[in-house]
Amino acid sequence: MFGIQRIFKTLLHWQRPLGLILVCMVPAFLSAQLRQAPVQPSSEPIWEQDLMGTVIGLPTLQAESAVVVLEEGDVKSYSRFGNWLWTYHANEKLSAHVSRSREGTTYACTAGGTVLAINRVGRELWKLELGNPVSSPIVVGWDSRLFIPIGSKVYCRTASGYSLWMIDLGSPIFVKPILDHRGGLAMVLDNNEFALLSHLSSVEKLQLNSKPLHIVPLETSAGKDSFFLFYAAGTVERIYRDDTGSLVKESLPALAQTPVAAVGWQDKVAVTLRDGRVQLLSSPGGELLWTANSHETAAEQGSGNLEPYWAAMQFDERGIYTLSTKGATGFRESDGARWWILRITGAAAIPSFSDEGYLYSGGSDRILHAYWIEGRKRNVPQSIYGPTPEGSYNLGNPPPSSWARVGDGRFDPVIVRTMHDEIEAAIKAGQVGQAETDYVAYLMEMAGISLSPNYSPVRPQVQINDRVECIRLLGYLGSRETIPFLSKLFTNDREPIIKSACCESIGRIGVDPTGDAIRAFTYLLAPDNAAMDPSVLMAAATATKDLCRFSGPPLSDTGIRLLRSFTATDFPVPVKRHATKELESLFR
Repeated sequence: MFGIQRIFKTLLHWQRPLGLILVCMVPAFLSAQLRQAPVQPSSEPIWEQDLMGTVIGLPTLQAESAVVVLEEGDVKSYSRFGNWLWTYHANEKLSAHVSRSREGTTYACTAGGTVLAINRVGRELWKLELGNPVSSPIVVGWDSRLFIPIGSKVYCRTASGYSLWMIDLGSPIFVKPILDHRGGLAMVLDNNEFALLSHLSSVEKLQLNSKPLHIVPLETSAGKDSFFLFYAAGTVERIYRDDTGSLVKESLPALAQTPVAAVGWQDKVAVTLRDGRVQLLSSPGGELLWTANSHETAAEQGSGNLEPYWAAMQFDERGIYTLSTKGATGFRESDGARWWILRITGAAAIPSFSDEGYLYSGGSDRILHAYWIEGRKRNVPQSIYGPTPEGSYNLGNPPPSSWARVGDGRFDPVIVRTMHDEIEAAIKAGQVGQAETDYVAYLMEMAGISLSPNYSPVRPQVQINDRVECIRLLGYLGSRETIPFLSKLFTNDREPIIKSACCESIGRIGVDPTGDAIRAFTYLLAPDNAAMDPSVLMAAATATKDLCRFSGPPLSDTGIRLLRSFTATDFPVPVKRHATKELESLFR
């Protein structure tokens, strides 16, 4: 501070306009620097909570809260300020693998193979019996779809649990699936095959000579696939797509030791070696950019002998972080300068580091410890829930369906019925698969025909009942990306039965992270609202309840206020009674 005071004194003695300008600029400059500077973490937690159980697996972070799975079969959640939020009792042993969606929904699995969906306030949304426990954490896709790995199979389900497809890869998964930069999965199978699985279930494979320990997907300027694979002997390979579109591999410079953890961001890869050193590599060539010591090196009083998978890493715009049961270390990306070292003792599992700068560690003392180790939050686009997905599956604005090329022939009642039967059969079989985009496009074209400027309600090309059926099927396909379309159709279509169908499908999809549907329902309270049909109002109340139940706060705060307004507004008595019933169900 002495140096800062001297600067101010010098500036205040200047008798020039420049001095006044600099006096005004320095506080802003210092403020910006303070916002960017990491804090020096204390070895003392900022809060602790008695879990009354032993943590298994990493704490899972999302929506400014932490979820931990306990050996005794409980799932518990705490806010970043240390407040207990909820406890879910599974009443049987749980897998250590747990995931959370953008909305804060927790997905866990029992040892008996039951997948559990738990909302943001600890209530069970649904359960799914799959017969065997997950072999690695459930991966949440860009539109909240779930990729559930079990043995050699991957099940794809909507956020509400409806089946989209299942595929058997022919060999058990060896390296856990990780979301790639196209919204699909990258993994390695037990038979030494590298596999890419798209969100629509298409598979590409490439034979490897042996099984790697880690896969790191990377972004490329050309938008092509690129992956670094790290092996136990220190060997490094890159898999990429050549000019013909085929997957090929090449060898890169080897590491000096076994990599125990690896992570990528943009076009760089960070690895933690067995001796605790951290290295940054460039892409695509794998050149070594720098090496630095973490808290696990012998030079920093660490063990100097980490086992694979007993460390984790995080890499984002703030820097590079390596985490282990002995603590955490933060590094500056540009040159490897160490931000800080935090040492912890008695951790039962690897800790987790949040976007808000908190580190959560479950101890063998059955205590959850929280440390504040960063003064900076992540600088990423946010919605009302959290970071927006990296990309989109284009299901909210798909290309024209294959039936659009048929012209007016697609409006023939027989063809319409045939298409509905085909789509419904695929949904019931749980094998929509690669036809999903085409199905969604078709259903949106038919259901949303009233949004066309040339639409004639006197001589409609698609009958209302057929449009209702299209909207209903969209709900079972369940992509969050179709919520804006359904909200727009609800707002602009004049037919009450269409509005009600939109409400039903929105409620079935269950997720509304940007609040499009809740905003559309709020317009029903406007004095000049023309959609006063009781069936529409009751359908909107039910959909609001469903969204609140699935997503929890902050969306549910707005939804509950909306339902209370329904009960207090001059709506018909049956509507007010229905809204009251839906409101009460949220508190049971």
